[in-house]
Amino acid sequence: PPPPPHPLLAAALTALLRSHAVNLLVNLPLRCLDSLLPARVPPGSAEYLGLNMDALQTLLGFLDTRLDRGQRLPEALNPVLLLLTTSARAHRETRKFLRMRVLPPLREVRTRPETGNSLRNKLVRLMTHVDTGLKHRAAELLFVLCKGSVPRLVKYTGYGNAAGLLAIRGLRDPRADGADSSDTDSDTEEFKDARADINPVTGRIEGRSLPPPMSEEQKQREAQKLFLDLERLARGRIIQPLSLSADGRLRPVEAMLRPLGEERESGSESD
Repeated sequence: PPPPPHPLLAAALTALLRSHAVNLLVNLPLRCLDSLLPARVPPGSAEYLGLNMDALQTLLGFLDTRLDRGQRLPEALNPVLLLLTTSARAHRETRKFLRMRVLPPLREVRTRPETGNSLRNKLVRLMTHVDTGLKHRAAELLFVLCKGSVPRLVKYTGYGNAAGLLAIRGLRDPRADGADSSDTDSDTEEFKDARADINPVTGRIEGRSLPPPMSEEQKQREAQKLFLDLERLARGRIIQPLSLSADGRLRPVEAMLRPLGEERESGSESD
């Protein structure tokens, strides 16, 4: 018998075979995608909702491997992204299984969604790829896995990464509608505790650097500095501070600032 091929050659041939299989499945009618979910589940196979998920798991591994090897060219990723999106859109079981693997319940909210080595992190990075078609494919897959929910997509990707897809689809910023991204399937205790501090644009907790409390002397010094700045701007006719007079009309307060300034100057001269 012929000797077995070198491991590297065998891995390359396997990747090539899977690439051809993906290209074939993408061009088949939609009903043919049912073959990705056989009902027979042999021992050791990936099972979900009573169906065999080995084919989907292989497709996810194929996608993950290509992303790890830096193969981010559209022709290398578009077919498998399109296949996964089409299958998830056509089959509820596929969508739920892929979401469980790609978008597991959020626990780490201290880093940006695009930072990390998970499949979610890698797909979010593709959402800002220079190739318009590729970033649209990646965003569309995540959007389908989120069941078309804009708040859920923003929760997993950050609004900054999702803005391109939302603009193309003409969807509103969920913050403008006060939409809640709560999801009983994915809201972990870590996410619930940090939800109020998560920046929806970046998708992570942003540190709030609050200034230290000021003493009374510092407050008076800042108030005096503000008064001098306002006086300087008013004298230079850059702004015109107004005040509500006794008759209910707005009047320039220059007449009020001048006596106060003269009193301050006379006091400094006497010192």
